[in-house]
Amino acid sequence: MSRTSTSRPGRRIGLGLVAATVALGASVLSAAPASAAELKLTYPVSGTSIVAKTGGELKLGPGTLKSTVTPKPGGGDIVGDISLPPSQATFEVVGFIPAKATVTVLPTGPAVGEIKQGALTARSSFNLQLTDIWVGVIPMIGAKCTTAEPVVVDLKSTGSFTVFNGGNLEGVYTIPKFGGCPVLDAALSSMISGPDNKLTFTLGKPTTGTS
Repeated sequence: MSRTSTSRPGRRIGLGLVAATVALGASVLSAAPASAAELKLTYPVSGTSIVAKTGGELKLGPGTLKSTVTPKPGGGDIVGDISLPPSQATFEVVGFIPAKATVTVLPTGPAVGEIKQGALTARSSFNLQLTDIWVGVIPMIGAKCTTAEPVVVDLKSTGSFTVFNGGNLEGVYTIPKFGGCPVLDAALSSMISGPDNKLTFTLGKPTTGTS
């Protein structure tokens, strides 16, 4: 008597991020039953952003990505919230005066993405805020410069990425002009704002739940 074996479709879950400064998540999700329950995962996150105009590297994290994946035939939908601590940036004013600032990524909403045919595409939006700004040895007291409109970054998983081990994401984004600090807006926009800034994230092994 012969038997026909059956197997439950396997699942790989994709998780997408953001920012900025940039916030966020990603993973790869293969076909899963339409009735499958949502999966909640929290990933440790770290990364870097290379500012095209200055060539400077901004270190991001360590932070967390709290995600919810809703499986569907052929893939899944992803919603994720990223939380990153403030980072320190250094640059030059008028080409030779050293300056530094604290950079905070302020998400404008959750990152959203879709897994389709084994590939993840995701979009995140956030504002970049610069505070504790020093130009040379002079502090810009009270200055709080924020991008005049949100940064929007499209991310995609690269290399090997699995739901239970994490992996890498990358994207390219434009930094809008700055506003909110009249003394520095024009200078910061001239030195920092513009296209072709690179964002990379590494998501580590996740834990279940998002609390």
